[in-house]
Amino acid sequence: MVVLRKYTMLIQAELARLELASFGINSTILDEIVGSIAPHLTMHSGVRLVVAEEDEQEADTILAAMKKRNAT
Repeated sequence: MVVLRKYTMLIQAELARLELASFGINSTILDEIVGSIAPHLTMHSGVRLVVAEEDEQEADTILAAMKKRNAT
């Protein structure tokens, strides 16, 4: 597993996880419990989204497209 992205808020990581799942890519949110119980503790370190190494490049492309799509 590799850390694909770090998010300051849990909801951002959840949306990214759902986007990847819609393309058939499994991912896991590390720090999910801390992010939901005490979000102030993850503001500095971030909520980490991890994927399998073999999915890293495709997942990165998908999330980059998602970011671009949502920026407009």
